[in-house]
Amino acid sequence: MHVNPTKKCRLMSPIKFGMLNLLAMKPRRIIMPATIETYSVPSIYAESMYYSVKADHIGIPVISFLTDRDYDYAHFSFSGSTTITITACEPIDTYSISPLAFEIQGKVVGNKLTFDLQESRYLIVKINQLKELVLIADPLVVSAPPSTGDGIYHVVADYSADHTGTTMATSAIQAAINAANAAGGGIVYVPEGVFLIGNLILKSHVTLYLQGGAVLRASDYKEDYTVDFHKDSLDMDGTWLIQTEPYSTNIVITGRGTIDGNGSWLRANQRFISNLIVPLQTSNFTIDGIIGRDAGLWALIPTRSNHVKITNYKGFQSLVDYEDDAIDIVESQHVQVTHTIAISEDDPFSTKTWNEATDIARNWPGSPQMLENVTFDDCIAWTCCAAFKVGMGVEQAQRNVAFTNSYVYQASRALAIHHRFGTSTADNITFENIDIEQVIYTRNGPYWLQLEIEESGRGIGPVTHVLLKNIKVRDQGRLPSIIRGTEPFLIEGVTFDQIYMLGSTKSAATLEEMNIHINELCVLQDIR
Repeated sequence: MHVNPTKKCRLMSPIKFGMLNLLAMKPRRIIMPATIETYSVPSIYAESMYYSVKADHIGIPVISFLTDRDYDYAHFSFSGSTTITITACEPIDTYSISPLAFEIQGKVVGNKLTFDLQESRYLIVKINQLKELVLIADPLVVSAPPSTGDGIYHVVADYSADHTGTTMATSAIQAAINAANAAGGGIVYVPEGVFLIGNLILKSHVTLYLQGGAVLRASDYKEDYTVDFHKDSLDMDGTWLIQTEPYSTNIVITGRGTIDGNGSWLRANQRFISNLIVPLQTSNFTIDGIIGRDAGLWALIPTRSNHVKITNYKGFQSLVDYEDDAIDIVESQHVQVTHTIAISEDDPFSTKTWNEATDIARNWPGSPQMLENVTFDDCIAWTCCAAFKVGMGVEQAQRNVAFTNSYVYQASRALAIHHRFGTSTADNITFENIDIEQVIYTRNGPYWLQLEIEESGRGIGPVTHVLLKNIKVRDQGRLPSIIRGTEPFLIEGVTFDQIYMLGSTKSAATLEEMNIHINELCVLQDIR
């Protein structure tokens, strides 16, 4: 950990007194010096060729993610106030700091861009025509566990797991998980290093703690995994890399480490894919702070589970591979996703319900379930597909789904309900306080809104009670958005409230102003 105790506190402007009330004073905001924690670059990753980053005077490693068609990322944790300096490999002519809604102002001198941060932010910085830099400024871990002591199961010190990435560590880590579970609960401590794994099964009352700089890395060979499903559309077998034991409870994955599915390699060289993290038929599951990267298929998929919390999560997927959703909430109830960034070629944030005939679902334990009470809040999406989406699968009902206080960097469709598979109802869906920056990709777009019931040969069903409120559409896409029902089902009860198009400070009053095409199988509730 690096601490900067010498930076002096800065006060706001001098206090001003009102003419009629000399006792009324503006509150003073004290800017505290920063505490900054950095993490070493794991040996399996390359550093960026384009950027270096500092928080105050402290260097923040920048990791190159996969290809030049993707992005680089820099990760650190902090509290207080810090000045970020990004040094590019060339003089800076243009830049943007997204989400634009944060209104972060930068200063450019030569090839350096500087700006201040006073709270945890996930940012996407675009400089000239270089690949984007994703800046992950996490909050400090409040109560990191000790590496030794009662209830701590250290995978290296106690179970001799190889932390160099040379030999498989699966058995050692699983032994630690099993021992913690058998003792009634405990913390499995994974220190800095690279740990090659096959499948891991998490069990009740166990916390998996990944220290910053720790990587659980999927091995290169499909022989190291169980085959849990076959993905028909890709004609590939796949696995649940890290899953929960069915009927488990009170499981946590936390820390500032990384779970790496090695998906691009496995998909290209082994014709094998994985779901990265699968909370499967579990309850009271929490994931906090880690990076989940390169699954090769849908990454984090809470499935037939309840009371799930996902926070401070970074979902880094390829912008090239198809069907690589970052976060899918599947047939689950009472789920909260907060302060999260997800990047993927396919849908980064979505909800789904399937049936037993669906390829990926054939071996899930239990019976199909409805999806209910799911909230995505303070989320950032970057995708070539739909950013925030309900569907395509609506085999069981989906009710009370909300996307709030969130941001779309790039997409082909920013907001979507795409009812394509199944006959159940999507009901009470809310999109509120969403800022949409770029609608530029062409996967079923580009348009900013899709509300659609699409005939697919597997049945269709209704969409009811949809609220779109306080939506800022900076880019509406090249094509008109669509609201389209399909006989005999309507899209009913759609309310537009404060939709601001293309920089206007006046909310749109008509569908035409919102650039929306509607067919006769839609019933609007109101435009406000």
